[in-house]
Amino acid sequence: MTTLEREVGNLDARMGAVEQELQAIRHDVREIRDALVEARGGWKVLALVMSLSLTLGAALGRFLPDMLRG
Repeated sequence: MTTLEREVGNLDARMGAVEQELQAIRHDVREIRDALVEARGGWKVLALVMSLSLTLGAALGRFLPDMLRG
């Protein structure tokens, strides 16, 4: 085996390792993206719940004293 063949074999092995690492990085990036998408939806639900509870609290604060007085 010549030096050139050895170097090509070495580079081929290193390239395989780089491709495996790249696949792992792609997988991790997809997981991060999915987590961000879920968090984005969670914030919308949280904002909706807060808005509804604030509206209900304001309405009760306004009309409850009048109802209790009779």
